[in-house]
Amino acid sequence: MGTWSVRINGNDAFQDIYQNFFDLYNQGQNPIDVSKKIQEDFAEMFDDYDDKNDCLFGLALAQWETKSLAPKIYNQVKSIVESGSDIEIWKENEADQKTLEKRRKELENFLIKISTEKEKPKRRVRQRFEYNEVFLLRLVAPDRKKYFEIKEVYVNGEYQNTSSMIMWVFEDGSGGGTSVFYFYTQGKFVTANWRDNQTLEIRYDKTIQFAQKVEEFRFYGDKGTIRYVAE
Repeated sequence: MGTWSVRINGNDAFQDIYQNFFDLYNQGQNPIDVSKKIQEDFAEMFDDYDDKNDCLFGLALAQWETKSLAPKIYNQVKSIVESGSDIEIWKENEADQKTLEKRRKELENFLIKISTEKEKPKRRVRQRFEYNEVFLLRLVAPDRKKYFEIKEVYVNGEYQNTSSMIMWVFEDGSGGGTSVFYFYTQGKFVTANWRDNQTLEIRYDKTIQFAQKVEEFRFYGDKGTIRYVAE
């Protein structure tokens, strides 16, 4: 405990449990099922001497806010607060007297809070879904009938994969495309150049592990070869 925060939610263990609970709850899952999964997935933290109390506090608050506070969890929290066992852990970690008093008061207020049933369960938050593409390369073939592109895909701001396609666009507005490669490591070097109309050369970081790596392309009679050069 290098940085002292007497707040119930002022530590990573609490936040890990609380945030993961609501990640599942906001997906529409039953809070009772969520509680079971959380305790299974974070079993080691619930058994850890330094983290177990904060894990229980995080779970208890999440259950209370969703009107699913289990008597077993409530009684465990009540025992921790009334016995002073959490304060003992803080003493062992060399908290000063002023900090201990603030922590004790925080625990007492927390117990009072969850001892009265919440009037309404916390509303589920609709999950945000934002899909974004960042284009790294768009390269037109010499025949100007097709182009090759590489892009990174992000969902809710998190990197998903790096993928590529060859796309055809005809004068009448029709067209189509074919996937070339994709991988799941962000920030890796990859580029390409057309050697001629039917030959695409791709140069890439040799550490890339491709989930797909196509070596030929074909679309309505237009066909060619894709060469890969590791660097």
